[in-house]
Amino acid sequence: MAQWRRREEVIGKEVIDSDARKIGSAKDLAWSNDGSLALVIELSDEEEAFLPFDEIERIGDVVFVKAKSALETAPTIACPICKQRNPLEAKFCAKCGRTLEGKEEKKDKKA
Repeated sequence: MAQWRRREEVIGKEVIDSDARKIGSAKDLAWSNDGSLALVIELSDEEEAFLPFDEIERIGDVVFVKAKSALETAPTIACPICKQRNPLEAKFCAKCGRTLEGKEEKKDKKA
């Protein structure tokens, strides 16, 4: 029988690579259009990455990664108000709802 985990059991845990080095911490869950699941890993205040679930070795007190090379970087934009990291294509902040200024808007202002 499958052992299911709840989101709350994984979010906030440290993510450790095969050399026992901390990569970051589990921030959220993500899924792709084809139904694949991944963890969103916060690498630093300004950088996030996706870790496909099939690249997770084990989840216990920490999340063990099979290979650090499995991480897929995720370009993000910070909300100017609350500093929440949002996907680059987001129009609104997921935390506070503020409209995020896109690259197109910046170009229009320069013209």
